[in-house]
Amino acid sequence: MRGYVLLILTFLGLACAAPVCAAEPLPMPKGQVILTVTGSVAQTNAPGQARFDREMIEALGAASIRTSSAWTDGVQLFEGVPLKAVLDRVGATGTSMTASALNEFEITIPFEDLKFSPLLATKAEGRLLMIRDKGPLWIIYPRDDHEELRDNRYESRWVWQLNRLHIE
Repeated sequence: MRGYVLLILTFLGLACAAPVCAAEPLPMPKGQVILTVTGSVAQTNAPGQARFDREMIEALGAASIRTSSAWTDGVQLFEGVPLKAVLDRVGATGTSMTASALNEFEITIPFEDLKFSPLLATKAEGRLLMIRDKGPLWIIYPRDDHEELRDNRYESRWVWQLNRLHIE
């Protein structure tokens, strides 16, 4: 029966293999925009852009990483949303993204890094990340879980004060 329904939906042009097709339209941000995603994305809420406020980011699901970093003392608990959840929500298709910070720092991050489950941290040690302490978004890798992540190549991808992703 399920196959028959799919056949009818396909015939009517209503079925879609991509999860983005089933996703609700991306809502408009109600608060201050903290992340703008551009480039090869299927879901937008502004011309050529997917804009997110903190509430929209947090609605994508919670995740955490307990790890040390080159910028903190000892192991810390970082909380936020998986980077992959943001990319999935906008229907990103590509092989890399350029991550940009408020201070105009930019770096290219290959999609293959998603295998490490990097986090868009919004909190550290239970406190919201503010601009003065690397927020409102900070890309965090689980460096203590993977020895290869303790390399400058990966540490340079820990973009703090992240405000833009461009999908390529």
